[in-house]
Amino acid sequence: MQEKFNFDLKPFLPIFSELELDVAFLTPTENAYNKSIMDAIIPVRDFLKNNMLHDYEKQCQGPEHKKKLPAFFVTENKIIETKTSLYRPKTKEGDPRIWFYNLTKYCNPWDLLALVTDRKSIYVVDLSLESVRSSLLSKQYVYKELKKLSVREKAIAKELLLKIKNIHNKGFIPTVVSGDTGVGMTLENQLGIPPNPSKNPDYKGIEIKASRTRYTNPNRVNLFSQVPDWKNSQGMTAEKLLAEYGYWSVNKKTGKPRFNLYCTVTAIKPNPQGLYFYLEIDEDILINRSLIQEADKYVVQWSLETLRNNLQQKHRETFWVQSESKFIKGIEHFKYNSIVHTKKPNISLLPYLLSLGIITMDYTMHRKPNGKVRDHGYLFKINPSKINLLFPKPAQYDLNQNSLLTYF
Repeated sequence: MQEKFNFDLKPFLPIFSELELDVAFLTPTENAYNKSIMDAIIPVRDFLKNNMLHDYEKQCQGPEHKKKLPAFFVTENKIIETKTSLYRPKTKEGDPRIWFYNLTKYCNPWDLLALVTDRKSIYVVDLSLESVRSSLLSKQYVYKELKKLSVREKAIAKELLLKIKNIHNKGFIPTVVSGDTGVGMTLENQLGIPPNPSKNPDYKGIEIKASRTRYTNPNRVNLFSQVPDWKNSQGMTAEKLLAEYGYWSVNKKTGKPRFNLYCTVTAIKPNPQGLYFYLEIDEDILINRSLIQEADKYVVQWSLETLRNNLQQKHRETFWVQSESKFIKGIEHFKYNSIVHTKKPNISLLPYLLSLGIITMDYTMHRKPNGKVRDHGYLFKINPSKINLLFPKPAQYDLNQNSLLTYF
């Protein structure tokens, strides 16, 4: 990418970090420049996907499926409106392509372009232009314009914080459903968010995770759910997994016996079913093995790349909401009292946190009366007290305070 890039990028990285802006870098080669089309390299594709602008994996091939987004060129003294096209050609393997209209007016071949976003539009900053570099580093026009994008992002968090504060002020609110999911679904109901199985964040790009406050042995919170890599798991299926490692217990709701596999898997030691995690770092895979009576068996596996991508997409920005719970006339009620606000997980730490047992995974499946498997997900979880190990500089909001504006 930087074949003909002839100045040091390092001074600019702290600037983007300070502004709390995601950034991707793109360079038009001479051939791309002349043909008015560039390859959307993996960091650019990840940038677009993580900011919910575009997902090439879901895009069909051909010009009829082209997507256009608003875009802007940021020069040393003005913002110039343009647009970008994103598509996959019918030729070859449909390699992702990107182009900014009128780009040739504002840059040269081999210029290094920094792409930032407000989650609606893409802003293009040509770091190869001395005037732009100087304006950014001296915190003049370019820096000030990019700071506006950061302020817009913070405005969404502020808006959500104040909404949850208003919900807190209502006191204890009756649950909308019974059971473990009630705390989250009740909060989403109060926020006007409909039930949604999507992996995308809940509120304008912010994920919301609500849990009950427990001062002794606090509940782990869900990071995400990810099915195993069945294709590469040596013929294992959910049905075989349940049949081999499940057990009988009494269903608390019906009082009848049921064949289950509800258990936690960790890399620290085998659980009562003999299941434990083993990481193949060189192969970039997480393996669930079973050790029963000294017989060590392979069970199933996950791609660590898939898990990292899931974490990045789901928790780009998250509100971890703690709720006090009590029963009133037999119905559980919640009062939402505090929030931990995180951004940009350190996804490179995921394998290490798995190996230390800080991140675990729960199987949640049982056999239905008709013999089929009911699967509630493969839930990767973390203890709330360990969130700071995964997310840098988490902010904490106390909803009992009269004013929350001091946080922004």
